[in-house]
Amino acid sequence: MNTATPVIQVEKLTKFYGNTVGVKDISFKVEQGEIFGFLGPNGAGKTTTIRLLLDLLKPDKGNISVFGKNLYENSKEIRQLCGYLPGEFQAYKHLTGYEYLNLFTDIRKSDAGDTTLLLESFDLKPKDLKRKSSQYSRGMMQKLGIVQALMHNPKLIILDEPTSGLDPLMQEVFYKLIIKKLSRGTTILFSSHNLPEVEKLCHRLAIIRHGEIISVESIDSLKAKVGHMMDVSLSKPFPELKINGAELISTHENHCIFQITGEISKVLQNISVLPITDITISRPSLENVFMKFYKND
Repeated sequence: MNTATPVIQVEKLTKFYGNTVGVKDISFKVEQGEIFGFLGPNGAGKTTTIRLLLDLLKPDKGNISVFGKNLYENSKEIRQLCGYLPGEFQAYKHLTGYEYLNLFTDIRKSDAGDTTLLLESFDLKPKDLKRKSSQYSRGMMQKLGIVQALMHNPKLIILDEPTSGLDPLMQEVFYKLIIKKLSRGTTILFSSHNLPEVEKLCHRLAIIRHGEIISVESIDSLKAKVGHMMDVSLSKPFPELKINGAELISTHENHCIFQITGEISKVLQNISVLPITDITISRPSLENVFMKFYKND
């Protein structure tokens, strides 16, 4: 059992924007040295939570402690130990890449840290960094944002859609860097719409829906709750297909996806009368889990 103080501890956190719920009574912990995912659709409360964690927004009620210290009483000290990449990252457009990174080094009063290694990893060359960031492509801007978030070797890294705009090769570079940071004991919280990415990297995750956290657990535990998935292809469509022991998750033309809720052997007996051309039974992916929680939205 882990008895160490959590790096992040959130208790009954609530934030309203007028009459609109940002987040409501959310609670979760992030342990030292883990990658914690924050999962939900647009407007679910992910970015609001991240901004509250960084003291960029004030909650209407609730408490946040980071590194065992009250966030509001130790905000400046805590943020110096954090690296943050906001969603839709934009650098100051009148600055070159070099000027932007130097500005953050001065603000943090840090040394160069991993800057050179990160620039080389993301193939950001001196000629690129001498250009004003207003001339950067979406991918270059995102790479600069990742560098500024990681370069000072923060103890806690908070990332909002970190691989948005990156091509698959640069995504792999990012994953390797994150794993390397993790091996040093760094704690990482990130929000992403990229479900395979979350499944690949995260130890645990929180699923947030309409501003409320509906689950906090390991990915394996979530998959076990969903059960097996069954993909069925038929020779002709069945508009109102119902199978005892299986719940229809989605359908498209002659292809159906079910969540098996009963015994597999009995489900197979129940569908044996259908004109099946192909069938696959497998453990659920994170996408299956996600659709299970959000299918009514």
